[in-house]
Amino acid sequence: MNATLNCPFLELDSEIPEQLFVLKHPPSGKYGCYCHQGVHGLACFSTETGAFRFAEWIDLGGMASEEVSFDEAREIAKQRPMPIVSLMLLDDLGDPVIHFVR
Repeated sequence: MNATLNCPFLELDSEIPEQLFVLKHPPSGKYGCYCHQGVHGLACFSTETGAFRFAEWIDLGGMASEEVSFDEAREIAKQRPMPIVSLMLLDDLGDPVIHFVR
């Protein structure tokens, strides 16, 4: 008998939108990042409003929202220093969609 097993991998059934918003601090070139259950990732959002709400938590003035494609966001995440290993869609901070980039 064939049976389908529940997938044990994190968020494989969730999709990340093609257009995203990330937060960047233009003077320093730093990006907004987040840690969820020990996984560090570049913070991204499906709306600019969500990005700006998250920016309120960052202790660095002058954060700017930047609209990027999913592929561009992946490249930004890959260029971040360790321990950043993922791209995180943080529309729901308690249940982020995590896409590993390394």
